[in-house]
Amino acid sequence: MRIERLNINLVCDTNLFYISGWFVCWYSRQALSSLDPTQQQQLLVAGSAVAVGGLLTCYYWVCQGTKTKRIPIGDGWWGAGEKPQSEDEKVFPFQVQTSDEEIQDLYDRIDRTRYTEPLEDTGFQYGFNSTYLKKVVSHWRHQFNWKKQIAILNKYPQFKTNIEGLDVHFLHVRPPHREGQRVLPLMLVHGWPGSVYEFYRILPLLTDSLDSLAFEVICPSIPGYGFSEAPHKQGEDSLMGHKHSLKQGCQTHSAAGAAFGPNGCTENVLYIYIYHSPSITDSLAFI
Repeated sequence: MRIERLNINLVCDTNLFYISGWFVCWYSRQALSSLDPTQQQQLLVAGSAVAVGGLLTCYYWVCQGTKTKRIPIGDGWWGAGEKPQSEDEKVFPFQVQTSDEEIQDLYDRIDRTRYTEPLEDTGFQYGFNSTYLKKVVSHWRHQFNWKKQIAILNKYPQFKTNIEGLDVHFLHVRPPHREGQRVLPLMLVHGWPGSVYEFYRILPLLTDSLDSLAFEVICPSIPGYGFSEAPHKQGEDSLMGHKHSLKQGCQTHSAAGAAFGPNGCTENVLYIYIYHSPSITDSLAFI
């Protein structure tokens, strides 16, 4: 994936470089024809200096700027306080739960919402339109079935485990046993903004396949999202995804992820383990 994306970038950059160079040469020829010899010589000297500087800049960007930053492998600690001598290795079942009291408290807070009036003759150019926001809030208050949605969220087996000081929530969906079928571990990582729920409709296609290959799928909620604990320290660990997979008994696995912040989530969470994983893909790699 990384090599293919780099090749595409280099082809695009090279074509752009050639087109730009042709245009500069054509424009320079037109400009030089109207100057006297002394002015032409001065312009050529200045142009040569600019061209050399541009080539050096391109060389640095292509050869240095595209290098992947390797994060050193080690054990981080992103929980509160100091790292203990030993970490909790237990994995325990988890279910989304709520109560009538919590839902009623939400209703009460929604009912107390104070809205500002939107600017006249505007839609969403200056933020979320408060007139439309009232319709959304009304749906959440009067039509949305919270208990039905919670039952949907609990459709697949969910768990929590502690990784480097954080309680990480994840789905772990195993395929039914079929004689002669190969099972490949697969980690799906959501991006921003997102959650594991975006994988719910595709999970049956991956795990309940009648073909010769099926997937055992792990979908973690990245730290600070969904039901996963947020980091208490700066510099979120980029090794948690692979450690998560190892904790589930998957020594090798494939992975797919979406973008998250300035770097892709697959690169940020899993890329350092590309030599451990037979396949790592980024859903936004070629956009």
